[in-house]
Amino acid sequence: MARILLIDDAQDFCLIFATMLKRLGFDCITSTSLEAGLQELEKNPFDLVFLDVYLGAHSGLDHIAGVMNSPGNPDVIIISASGSGKNAEEAIQLGSWDFLVKPVSFTDLEKCISRCLKHREAKSRFIAESTFHRGPIIGGSPQLLRAIQWVGIVARSKNNVLILGETGTGKELFARAVHENSERSSQSFTVVDCTNLPTTLAQSILFGHEKGTFTDAKERREGLFKQADGGTIFLDEIADLDMTIQKALLRVLQDHTFRPLSSRNEVKSDFRLVAATNRDLPQMVHDGTFRQDLYYRLKSCIINLPPLRERVDDIAPLAIHYMKKICKEQGIPKKRFSDDYLQALREYHWAGNVRELINTVNHSISNSFDAKTLHSYHLSRELRVCLVKNNVENADQKLTTDFIQPLSSLPDDHFSQEELPTFKEVRKKVVSQLEAEYLLELVNRTAGDIKAACKVAGLSRARLYELLQKHEIDYKHAS
Repeated sequence: MARILLIDDAQDFCLIFATMLKRLGFDCITSTSLEAGLQELEKNPFDLVFLDVYLGAHSGLDHIAGVMNSPGNPDVIIISASGSGKNAEEAIQLGSWDFLVKPVSFTDLEKCISRCLKHREAKSRFIAESTFHRGPIIGGSPQLLRAIQWVGIVARSKNNVLILGETGTGKELFARAVHENSERSSQSFTVVDCTNLPTTLAQSILFGHEKGTFTDAKERREGLFKQADGGTIFLDEIADLDMTIQKALLRVLQDHTFRPLSSRNEVKSDFRLVAATNRDLPQMVHDGTFRQDLYYRLKSCIINLPPLRERVDDIAPLAIHYMKKICKEQGIPKKRFSDDYLQALREYHWAGNVRELINTVNHSISNSFDAKTLHSYHLSRELRVCLVKNNVENADQKLTTDFIQPLSSLPDDHFSQEELPTFKEVRKKVVSQLEAEYLLELVNRTAGDIKAACKVAGLSRARLYELLQKHEIDYKHAS
């Protein structure tokens, strides 16, 4: 029997809803706060989660992805007392199965659950029966596994595929996985980098040309779309294509037919298109920089790749995999990772995603010389400064909380009952304590790098030395 969870802060609605589900033959666990619901999701896997939009200070819409990526990978159905079209659109865009408006009728609820569970069962059966080769895709986080599932699903279809993700998330790896798990796997996989495609030569490169078409055309040449006949063509960063090429591409996708430059005859090609971009195509359509009809052609199957910062559990396996690969390429012994090194990797934001992680590991290996273990000080200075700044800011916030307290929370004997000190005296004492704690934290975390310490603290070298001397802190021997 399917496991169902309702997260809604209205207790009377929870009671009514649970009763309706019992009539349908389902047991329903209810949580009257978002926090309680998330704790329930961590304890037990669910098949289906009904999630209210307004949950006190929280919005259920902000937690759709987190709920879907919890153990069991449940489907999410948003419910709301407000029939806001904007909320409904956002919910579906974020991955919700459906959007129901309160009061929910018994018939609508039965139909919604039945369809959702049937689709879920069919998808699970399809995945179980599929033989999927993930190749060099590393990681086991729920976010990554969801994307991999979609690869397995779309690979067996004949539809165009659009892969969306930030720079460095591995869009080409996933495009290859689509190809290698399809019936075209024995044929060619042709990669086109649309970013570096010269506008003046784009049509020639893509569709080919006849001899003499232009000055350097000394012989007839097939275009990349013809070379992809029987296989897959991957248009990486398709959003960078010129509008003229977009128009020509639209007809090619419709008929799989095109005319090489200066040719009298049309050419057919049995290709499958996989495209990718890190840009917001709907916004580009709205701005008039990407053709709407082409976008509709591309979006029949969409795979969304999560950024690395959303799949923290994959960071260590990725780092270990690429460390072994880099060491093998350089002909040196494998390195180990210290706990502080891995912790630093987990705390970093990774704007460049997996690509930036690979470069970071490569730099660390070069910077470690003959050391057998990589530590956080082997990271690049830029990354260390970023981490130190975040750590110090967090420490600063903590120290402020610790030291600047309401007077009622101070010990009874903090002030003399005979004479209360002035506000200025109290402030001076607390600020002095805070300064000392901050400086100790600063010198320890920057590990002897005075330049990094100045940058983090926003102080000149002279001012930093002045403060260290004031609080009698030995920069070199701080601990």
